[in-house]
Amino acid sequence: MGGCPAFIWSTILSTSQRDRNGDAHVQRELNALFRDSLLPISLFLSGLYALFAVLHLALLEEPSRSIMTIAALTAMASLLVIAAAVHSGRVPPKYAYAIGFVIFGIVLSNSALHMLLERDIYQSTNFALIFVAVGLFFLSRINLLIAFAINFAVWALCATLIGGSAQAVEHFAIMNAQALLIGVLAIELRLRSSRRLIRMRAEAGERERKLEQALTKMKLYASADRESKAKTEFLANMSHELRTPLNAILGFSEAMDQKLFGPLGNERYASYVHDIHQAGTHLLSLVNDILDLSRIELDGLKINPQPVDFARVCQNCLAIVRGRAERGQVRLALDAVPPFPTIETDERRLKQVIINLLNNAVKFTPPGGTVTLELAHGERGGAIIRVRDTGIGMSDEELENALQPFWQADAGLNRSFEGAGLGLALVKELVSLMEGEFRLASEPGKGTVATVLLPRSCGGDEKTAAA
Repeated sequence: MGGCPAFIWSTILSTSQRDRNGDAHVQRELNALFRDSLLPISLFLSGLYALFAVLHLALLEEPSRSIMTIAALTAMASLLVIAAAVHSGRVPPKYAYAIGFVIFGIVLSNSALHMLLERDIYQSTNFALIFVAVGLFFLSRINLLIAFAINFAVWALCATLIGGSAQAVEHFAIMNAQALLIGVLAIELRLRSSRRLIRMRAEAGERERKLEQALTKMKLYASADRESKAKTEFLANMSHELRTPLNAILGFSEAMDQKLFGPLGNERYASYVHDIHQAGTHLLSLVNDILDLSRIELDGLKINPQPVDFARVCQNCLAIVRGRAERGQVRLALDAVPPFPTIETDERRLKQVIINLLNNAVKFTPPGGTVTLELAHGERGGAIIRVRDTGIGMSDEELENALQPFWQADAGLNRSFEGAGLGLALVKELVSLMEGEFRLASEPGKGTVATVLLPRSCGGDEKTAAA
């Protein structure tokens, strides 16, 4: 029997060490649960000691009757004070076990007093009940160990003082050891269930928090999406509204520039009309780019695949850009050897891509430089289109931003290059619509290479690989 308590103490000590190293949040919750149990326990015991006071008066002889009745009434009053303090919220969780030990001390002192006054070894049963009750009451292994040690020491002292046969003492020692085991089992079961409920509540709270965050993000995304769509619709509508007066300006200025209805009079008017036509053409180009980007974002821009005549497409694109290149003293070149690639794609959008790339290259190439349009066969029957220039080039940081709408390397009010920064962004979107791939490589002072990889057919699953 001597080895059994040692085993129990070592088990309690090892598990209490895990308690101290456990989750602080769980321990705080356990302390709060223990604090909440003080009220019903103290009320129950106060009622029990009121009953004991009556029984002591009826069953005990003097002097035990008076002493035990006063002790029971004192215990009842003390427990009622504790119940009132707990009910009023004056006992924080961190002091709950101090109050718990006060309750434990009240019960233990009454049991010890009764045993000593009656000098009855059979009162040891009360100590066994205390072992079980403390196991059901406490939620801390280290505090349980302390209570068990005090309870066992007080019982052993009382048993020694009142005497009794060795057989009876051994019998009640075994009974108390069994009660101690039951108390250990009780606290283990309560701790396991309480910890699990606390963790489940914490996990539920965490899931609720994450769900709330997800809902908040979803609302923000939905709001941002609505704002983005409204912005895109506004740009599309405004582009349509702007194109109508621009077409009128271009039509009338072109008629005046060509003197369809006779001379203008002063020669300076002819220069003004030419400038008006050039400015209107440039503005219409910007409006068209904004309109195309808006349509792409709204999924309203469709492509019309058809066989492409690359010889005609390249010549047309070079012809459109040639005037600007001549004004900038930039040489245009075509590097393509028949037979040209045979693909099916949207020829109108392909021209738009090539013209944008050529215009962009001419714009950023200084006088005396060269812009070359290259055409080659891609893998799996696709096409590779490159626009290579000897212009100012871009740094790595500028290269990362170059495909963003409205971004410009030279963004100051006194910048050297006109435009809204939509050309490359529009090229990227159009190439994606044609199921192709757009690549951009550049180095400051050495020029830029823009590469478009197109599949053999827009409707096919195969994409052109890099050359």
